[in-house]
Amino acid sequence: MRHRIVVLLLTLGMWVSGTAADDDPWIEVKSPHFTVVSNAGEGRARNMAWQFEQIRSAILAGWPWARAQLDRPVVVVAAKDESSMKLLLPQYWEKGSGSTRPASVFVTASDRYYIPVRADVRAEDKLGVNPYFASYWSYSALALNTAFERPLPLWFRNGLVEVLSNSIVRDDELQFGLAIPWHLQRLQQEGRLRLAELLTVEASSPYYTSSATRPRFDAQCWGVMHYLLFGRPDDRADRVNQLAKLLLDGKSSAGAVQEVFGSIDALEEAYLQYQRRPIYQYARLKVETNASSRNFPSRSLSPSDSFALRAGLHVAMGRAVEARALIVEARKNAAESPGSYDVEAMLLDRERKPDEARAAYAKAAELKSESFYTHYRLATFMRRSGADAETRRDIERLVRRSIALNDLYADSQALLADTIVQGGQPADALDPATQAVRLDPGDTGVRMTLARVLWRLSRRDEAKGHARAALSLARTDEQRSQAQELIDFFARMPAN
Repeated sequence: MRHRIVVLLLTLGMWVSGTAADDDPWIEVKSPHFTVVSNAGEGRARNMAWQFEQIRSAILAGWPWARAQLDRPVVVVAAKDESSMKLLLPQYWEKGSGSTRPASVFVTASDRYYIPVRADVRAEDKLGVNPYFASYWSYSALALNTAFERPLPLWFRNGLVEVLSNSIVRDDELQFGLAIPWHLQRLQQEGRLRLAELLTVEASSPYYTSSATRPRFDAQCWGVMHYLLFGRPDDRADRVNQLAKLLLDGKSSAGAVQEVFGSIDALEEAYLQYQRRPIYQYARLKVETNASSRNFPSRSLSPSDSFALRAGLHVAMGRAVEARALIVEARKNAAESPGSYDVEAMLLDRERKPDEARAAYAKAAELKSESFYTHYRLATFMRRSGADAETRRDIERLVRRSIALNDLYADSQALLADTIVQGGQPADALDPATQAVRLDPGDTGVRMTLARVLWRLSRRDEAKGHARAALSLARTDEQRSQAQELIDFFARMPAN
């Protein structure tokens, strides 16, 4: 499982106060799409949940094609001050770590997305810089680029995400599209690519991978997207959505831009003229009243639960020593803490200790874990050990429990379909297999699952089509090899 960490320090315009202690009580607030845990008090936790809900709503309102319903929970860990943040992210305060003191970080873990933030910072109005830029960036990137068959081109995705990231949520409005000072500086002082070249940059391109030129790339993407959104006539948002649809349908960047905006050279000249202006426009969007956050359910976390949650963050950040210490504390408070076993299992999994990890997942499941990933992962371990009828029933039970806890995780749906097919009931496997592809149409593995189910249902042409799609979507040699093997198997089989 790949873990991603995104961090950004914002020091200008930041207001800071207070001290923290590790024994502060932790509160959990649940909004419709986010969970906030905080030692900064219930009011700040509710406000943080409300802010993230406003950003999510704004993304969906402006870009209805986005997939803001993510495949795993988003947990915002709101630290009351710098001392609390240091306990959550000690690596940024260690000797040799430089001067980085993050206001927010985004981490992808196996079971959730973590967003640790400092709850005691706010952007000064005169600067217009969002202190949670890094978190908004990562969340926006997921919403705009998750669960599509074809990823958005880098220039489009990064440009739109950069614009979204510097959004500031006030009590009655969301300020969207505020100028980003460091991008303005680079656009004015550093070189750039021609627009025709920018449109072709890929994740493997040296211009994107080099630390020397990546900031220029992001700045230029932001400048182009800001022009498309704010520097053109009133149909600008519709034009950007039209462009997104063409790109998601597989049209090349150059072809899509020409279809929507005409000449690439003419578009470049127009955005360069826009860039030379001293002031950038931005939008003010009305938001739902902050009073709505009063309806978010809340609870005080037990010491065991708060220790386990923070241990999970340390596991995601690769801090095994701190994670183990917190697991011990969790069990001192509750020896049979399922959360502590969830976290220990993921830590052992990360350390490539499969037997110990399986035992920890099994213990967590026995203690009625509420983690969808625990039940899914235990099922994958059991699948390796045999495929007799009793094992299949146990696997199916675990996967159905995982789906009951989170029905948006494509791998759980695919595993359920594969298990049912092995039991000889392909008709019952079609729904979860189809759901897996709907949730993650760009994943090679779930495409192959649906192909196998369709083949067993004698829908041969459809099966072959999904197998070919799996091959076209493969990103690694192993995936390409598996997809090709399935295609070859279908080719060898006699026609109906």
